[in-house]
Amino acid sequence: EIARRAGMSSGQVMYYFDTKEHILLETLAWREYDDTARRRADLAKAGDDWDKLGRFIERYLPASPTDPAWKLWMEAWARAPHSPEVSQFLDALLTPWRADLAAIVQHGAALGVFRPRGSVEDFTVRFCALLDGLAILRLRQAPGGTRKRLIQLATEAARAELAP
Repeated sequence: EIARRAGMSSGQVMYYFDTKEHILLETLAWREYDDTARRRADLAKAGDDWDKLGRFIERYLPASPTDPAWKLWMEAWARAPHSPEVSQFLDALLTPWRADLAAIVQHGAALGVFRPRGSVEDFTVRFCALLDGLAILRLRQAPGGTRKRLIQLATEAARAELAP
């Protein structure tokens, strides 16, 4: 299908990509690179640290149940238990997300706006896991899983952990 849409032969596509999984992962990496640039530009425009955290949450959660980036993540996550290489690749793609979240929390903590309970690193792991779980509710269209509601739940969880 990729070859047909690109006006190429399947052999030409397979010259650049060894497997369908390779295509999936490279597409996800390309998408994440673009999303990281947009996220960081958006975060730079934010006012205070709570605003930055709110924007981070909005960028993290799926825009819709058919969000293309999240569909790629779901496909890749399904492969990770069977491949340490895929798992490492996905960890590398998550690193900028966690680094951006850690920077927000560290900055807020330095100003006394946030008071994380425990280490910032532990918070970022915990909070990204929470966001992943909320994202899955959105993707499977669970009752009460509207984008607005999930953003509210994530914000409440952040306030419970970070408010001084």
